[in-house]
Amino acid sequence: MELTLEQLSDRLDRLPTSRYHARILIIAALSLLFDTLDHVITGFVLASLRTTWDFELKTVGLISAIGLCGYLLGSFFCGFVADRIGRKKTILFTLIFYSFFSSARGFSNTLSTLAILNFFTLIFIGAENSTVPPYLVELWPTRSRGKLVGWMMGFFGLGIALSPIWALLIIPTWGWRWALFLTAPFALIGGIIRSSLPESPRWLLKVGRVSEAEGVLARIEAEVEKLTGTPLPLVTIKQPSLDRLQPLLRPRDLLGASYRRITLMLWAAWFAEYGVLYSYQTFVPTLLSAEGYSIVKSFQYAVVIYGSGIPGYILGGQLVEWLDRKYAILLSFAVTGLFGTMFGLSKTPLEIMLFGGLTVFSLALGSTSIYTYTPELYPTEIRATGMGIASAWGRAGAVTLLLSFGYFFAVQGKSLLFIISDSVLLVASVAVFCFGPSTRGRKLEDTSQGVIIEEVPKL
Repeated sequence: MELTLEQLSDRLDRLPTSRYHARILIIAALSLLFDTLDHVITGFVLASLRTTWDFELKTVGLISAIGLCGYLLGSFFCGFVADRIGRKKTILFTLIFYSFFSSARGFSNTLSTLAILNFFTLIFIGAENSTVPPYLVELWPTRSRGKLVGWMMGFFGLGIALSPIWALLIIPTWGWRWALFLTAPFALIGGIIRSSLPESPRWLLKVGRVSEAEGVLARIEAEVEKLTGTPLPLVTIKQPSLDRLQPLLRPRDLLGASYRRITLMLWAAWFAEYGVLYSYQTFVPTLLSAEGYSIVKSFQYAVVIYGSGIPGYILGGQLVEWLDRKYAILLSFAVTGLFGTMFGLSKTPLEIMLFGGLTVFSLALGSTSIYTYTPELYPTEIRATGMGIASAWGRAGAVTLLLSFGYFFAVQGKSLLFIISDSVLLVASVAVFCFGPSTRGRKLEDTSQGVIIEEVPKL
C-alpha cells in the first residue's frame, strides 16, 4: 500500500525523542544563531558609527527599516520557493548568498552603500529564518514539538546575547568593519554541515515523490532505532478514510474562506511581536549612549538585557506545552507591555537592566510561542508560504515601529515608544484571543482536515 500523509505522521510521531532530533536541531538551527547575531550586530555598528560619521538617530531607524524591508521581501517570497523546490535546497542557497552580502558590508564607505548591502543581507536572513522553523516542525513528534521549538529559539536568543559580546571584543579594538567581515566564515561552516540534512518527508510526499519520502522516513527510523538501542513501537496501518481526503491547497487559500481568520490573526500577532522585538534589538545600544552612557558601558548593559532572552526562548517551549500556544502568546504580550513601559520610565542603571531584561525575556516567550503556533495552523503544501508571509508581516511591524521610534525619540524621548508598542500589542492580543484556535497535542495533519478550522469564530 502506498504511503499516505496520515501514516507518515503516525510513523514520525511514534519515534522517541533522541540524539537524532538533537543533531537535526543543532545543525539546522546553528545558522539561525549566526543570522541573528549578524542582524543584531548591525545595531551596534550603527551606534559606533553615529559618532564618527555624524548622523542623527532618525538615520539609525531609517537604515534599519531599509534592511528590514529586505527581510520582509525574503520572508514573503521564500515561502513560495520552499513550497516549490523543497526546504533543504532553499536553506542551503539562502545561506550562501547571505554570507556574501554580509561580509561585503564591511567594505562600505558611505551610509547609502551600507544600507543597500544590509538590504540584500537581510533578504537572505529573512528567507533563512522563515524556512528553517517549518522544516524542523515537519520532522518532530507532536508530543515534543513545543519543547523542541523552544530549544530552536534558544539559538536565536544566543545570537542576540552574543552580539554585544562580539561588539565589545571586536569594535573597540579591530573596528566595525571586522565585526561584519567575521560573520561570513561562521555562516559558511553552518552551510557545509547542513548538506547532511534530510529533505522533509512531508514535503516530498505532498509533491508526489512518494518513494523518496519513504526512503527518507526509513532512514530516519533506522537511525533513531540505532541510537536508542530499542525497537520502535509498532504502527497500525490505516486505510485513509474518504472524508479525510482533501484537495491540495494553493497560496491564495491563505485568504480563502477557510483560513482567512487564522491568517489575519497570525499577521497581527507577528506584526506586534516583531515590531516591538526589533525596536529593542536595534535601539537599545543607541538609546543608552544617547542618555549619556559610553559606547562600552552601553554594550555591557546590552549583554545583560539581551542575555535575558535565552531562558525566555527555552522556557517558552515548556510554556506552550503547559499553557497552550494561544494563551502563551497572550501572556507574553501582557507582560511585555508591562515591563516595556517600566523600561521606558527607567532612570537608574539597575532599573534599565532589570526592566530591559524582563522585557526581552517576555518577548522571547512570545517568539517561541508564535514560531510553534504558525506552522501548526497550515497544511504542508502551504506551510512555508504561510510562515513566510506571516514573518514578512512581523518585519512590516518592525519597519513601522523603527521609523516611528526614530522620529518620536527625537521629539518626545523613549517613553513614547512604549505607548505605541502597548497599543499594538493590545490590538494583536484581541485578535489572538478571538480567532486563535488551540493546537496543543494536535498532529500537523489536523489543520489540513478542517479539525482546527471549525473551531475558529467566523468574521
